[in-house]
Amino acid sequence: MELKRNGTATLMDVARVAGVSRSTAARALGGYGAVSPELQAMVSAAAEALGYRSNALARSVSSGRSHTIGVVVSDIENPHFARAVRGMTDAAKAAGFDVILANTDENIDAERAAVQVFLDKRVDGLIVASTSRSDSGHLLDVVGMGRPLVLFDRRPDNVDSDWVGTDCYADAKTVMEYLISKGHRNIAFLSATTKTPEELEAGHPLPISTIADRVRAVRESARAAGVRYEFISDAMSPQKTHVIVASLLNRRDRPSAIIASYSKLALPAFQAIRAAGLTVPEDISLVCLDDADWMTVSCPEVHAISNPAYEMGMKAAEVLLGRIDGSGPEFKDHLLPATFTQRASVSDLAGVAVVTPIA
Repeated sequence: MELKRNGTATLMDVARVAGVSRSTAARALGGYGAVSPELQAMVSAAAEALGYRSNALARSVSSGRSHTIGVVVSDIENPHFARAVRGMTDAAKAAGFDVILANTDENIDAERAAVQVFLDKRVDGLIVASTSRSDSGHLLDVVGMGRPLVLFDRRPDNVDSDWVGTDCYADAKTVMEYLISKGHRNIAFLSATTKTPEELEAGHPLPISTIADRVRAVRESARAAGVRYEFISDAMSPQKTHVIVASLLNRRDRPSAIIASYSKLALPAFQAIRAAGLTVPEDISLVCLDDADWMTVSCPEVHAISNPAYEMGMKAAEVLLGRIDGSGPEFKDHLLPATFTQRASVSDLAGVAVVTPIA
């Protein structure tokens, strides 16, 4: 028999050459069911000789598994999510799974569409860093149909599923208490949200749970210590952040310290301070609740909360894979510890008399 390696061979062609039934060939190539080593070798040799390319969707129909997981993140350019996705893909690859990635740019419609596409592609499970706490009907549908779902970092309300993240409230509280212990009595919190400072102060619901936890920690810690604080919002791009921080620095009552919610805000804030002819930490201190590589090579190096993003990604994938194969885990909340890394961007004002300029 003449064999043609043209990539158009069918599963039936492979079965015929191997001298087995079509179902046996499907089990051997799909990696499911019981197939003897001898038959496995015969089918593999026939597939190689014919240049057969298996159809992943057909395998998923026959075996009930696609050996793929869908990952939905809000901003793949954010180093936090980039490191996390690497952890997810490493864990998935080790278990023989492929990862399909979708980026939503913090758009809930894009998130809904991505989830639906993944369901249509018959992924075995999903990991989602949701852009909304309240608009979660699509995630409830995933849970309702019994498809494994792991919520990553952000935590939507009323979605009963596995969650992997860190304690953002406790981390922000640690930073606030540290600044207060260093004598800072006027602290600004810089965030990427369209809520106004007045809405943040009033406790209006925020769409992203991590920001909501940080805002609450800043407010409660400052009130407990009796120090001045303010929320600076609408830092939705590096350009806007630069302008906002520049305006903040021009005030006579500028804060002694800025807390940046994310690393993508800390860099333009740092640049705005330099552009204004000021220095960190002599003129103003800077802390970020999300560490980044540049913070270890800047002058000075920047205090930051170091989140275990890679480990969080690996954990999310491992939990999902456990749900897929039915092995667990027992609990649904998976909290990983973060570290407050102290460097050189915070001045010690404790015991130093602070003179308020007279207008």
